[in-house]
Amino acid sequence: MCRTDHPGASAARLSRHPSSARRGIGLACGIVSGILLVLSLPKPDLYPLAWVALVPWLYVISSATLREVVTVAYAAGVVFFAGTFYWISETMAIYGGLSITLAIGVGALFVIVFALYFVLFALGLHLAIKQFGAGGLLFAAPLWVSVELLRSILLSGFPWMLSGYSLVPYTGILQMAAWTGIYGLSFVATAVNSLIVYGATSRSKMALGIAAAVILTARFLPVLAETRPDDPLPVRLVQTNISLDQPWKQPDSDQLLDELGKLSTGGNTRPKLVVWPETPAPFYLNADAGFRARMQAIARRLEAYFLVGYVDAVGEGPSNSAGLLDPKGDQVSRYDKMHLVPFGEYVPFKRLLFFAESLTRQVGDFIPGAEYTIASLDGHRISTAICYESIFPDLVRRFVKRGSELLVVITNDGWFGESSAPYQHLRMGVVRAVENRRYMVRTANTGISAIIDPYGRIEASAPIGIRTILDGTVHFRSDRTFYTEYGDVFAYANAILVAGLLVWREHARRNRRTI
Repeated sequence: MCRTDHPGASAARLSRHPSSARRGIGLACGIVSGILLVLSLPKPDLYPLAWVALVPWLYVISSATLREVVTVAYAAGVVFFAGTFYWISETMAIYGGLSITLAIGVGALFVIVFALYFVLFALGLHLAIKQFGAGGLLFAAPLWVSVELLRSILLSGFPWMLSGYSLVPYTGILQMAAWTGIYGLSFVATAVNSLIVYGATSRSKMALGIAAAVILTARFLPVLAETRPDDPLPVRLVQTNISLDQPWKQPDSDQLLDELGKLSTGGNTRPKLVVWPETPAPFYLNADAGFRARMQAIARRLEAYFLVGYVDAVGEGPSNSAGLLDPKGDQVSRYDKMHLVPFGEYVPFKRLLFFAESLTRQVGDFIPGAEYTIASLDGHRISTAICYESIFPDLVRRFVKRGSELLVVITNDGWFGESSAPYQHLRMGVVRAVENRRYMVRTANTGISAIIDPYGRIEASAPIGIRTILDGTVHFRSDRTFYTEYGDVFAYANAILVAGLLVWREHARRNRRTI
């Protein structure tokens, strides 16, 4: 149905179809691309599909009218965002207190709005093809990266599951993220798709050969120039697996904390750092003397540093915080989450979306922190990102640029159940480790807890839905990557290229009018 040919032939072939059939073929190609993009990401994580996911859609753009371009792009966007983020409605209905109807409505609104990013990409590519013919397809990669960058920063940003995450299982090519960030992987995937369409429609063996060479390189490229630093640190991740419906009245709460205390201090190894997840419960390290005493007892018994998520106060509201206790039980560091979750920790546009306040379980909104806290641990420096923050590449790199030698992520993915979201969230953490060449200790309340090495390999993990400890060894590192130093230079360079194309076209159009 979505076969390719050179531009003139494809346009002629489509033009022979009745308009309704032509629209149907184009729409089907857009839907197929949306489905393939969904399938290429976790889960089901059929990642080789990333090399061809955009092909049907790009084929349509190469010969479609403006109206068809918009329609097909929007269909692809709706399918992608609905298929990748289906868990938004599920989370809001089960844990957010919304009715099923309202939860579906909020999820549908998200899809309707975010699908417009696909339309923006398609319009830009349609413009490039009109200007440069079939060669305009080669602008697909910088256009795609530019639109993903926009999605990452507009209205506080939502860079969850950018297309480049589908290439993470190719460990060799993943290492380019240390230079380009996640956007480099998105560029490669989109470039291969555009080369395939360009090669097929223009009958260019060179384009098809380059696409094949990139795919084979990704398949067989090993990790190059790997270094293993000294400075080991034994760690223990405590996957507390606390239900979001856990009752917090005595004796239930005491019984649970007793069990978690025994779990944290058991085992045969002697960790130097113990990490609990983002607080899934009303844990108050400073305001609750009983809870604080329990946490101090864990640190003292193990003679280890102990990082724990808790709720505290910042100004007039609560903060989502992480506190580090030293082996004596004294708190030596505190970090307040800076990038809060919309509709989870605060309600944006409250006056317009008053109904969404039922999504926040704490009374009032959380207050964002303002400082990239770096904590000291036996002469080394560590940082903590809390949950949602780990999806933002620039935020995490700023910790490392300020001197962090070890990345710690604490999260509560219990909201997501056993949907795709915990697997997607873990995948993004893998890339943060590679971008900054740091070990990552990732502790999740209900899973997936993991120890990730600086090259994106998961050295140990705990599955979803069990209460357990995960022991392992990480290493401090002090070297810095290009990405750590300079951030999203690659992504912005793509955006500048696209902006330059638009300016050049407008300038050329005005000159033609003058003549």
